[in-house]
Amino acid sequence: MRTRSLEPERLDLEDPPVGERDRIVGYLSFVNRWLGGTAATAYHLRGIRGPATVLDVAAGAADVSRDLGRRFPDLRFVAFDRSEWMLGFAAGLPRIRGDVRRFPFRDRSVDYIITTHFFHHLSDDQIVGVLKEFGRVARRGIIVNDLLRRRRAMFWIRLFSLWANRYVRADGPQSVRKSFTIPEITLLAEKAGLGWLKVREHFGHRFTLAGERPD
Repeated sequence: MRTRSLEPERLDLEDPPVGERDRIVGYLSFVNRWLGGTAATAYHLRGIRGPATVLDVAAGAADVSRDLGRRFPDLRFVAFDRSEWMLGFAAGLPRIRGDVRRFPFRDRSVDYIITTHFFHHLSDDQIVGVLKEFGRVARRGIIVNDLLRRRRAMFWIRLFSLWANRYVRADGPQSVRKSFTIPEITLLAEKAGLGWLKVREHFGHRFTLAGERPD
């Protein structure tokens, strides 16, 4: 646990059978709603006044965006993900299928970019590149939401995935192995030239790397 694992998760390598997808999406929604995922992002959106566009990168089934949309009706959420089957669950939101490595957005074309449980799927170099793209596209701010690499986090995720399906049982603990310490994610933001993003710890052994653009 001293260093990040770089081994891919099972869902990084294969699409699950159709019959198992509902349970995967349901588990992720449970984690976000009840174990701090949505709340950590909401903490940084609560002070926004007036209409704003929020691009949810690696949105998956977009449960975070739907929940946030109910809390903040002035914000317009757009789901962006490369997985066709996951976006199929993102009903009720504008959806764009694409790859963040070929980010199809103009400079400063959205107000905010948010992402949840995405960065731990990337290498450190990939994270720096993605953060640079976020900084190029986001007009007002960025909110990155992910897990902290801790033994206590591993204990809890093993407990909560005991009755989950085979993908969740394998990928849950691996997500913790691939996650971050606060100094690690701080350094990556500095390498990307986004020192205005600050790390905050949240409930559920997670952090946000977030901030409002100073210029």
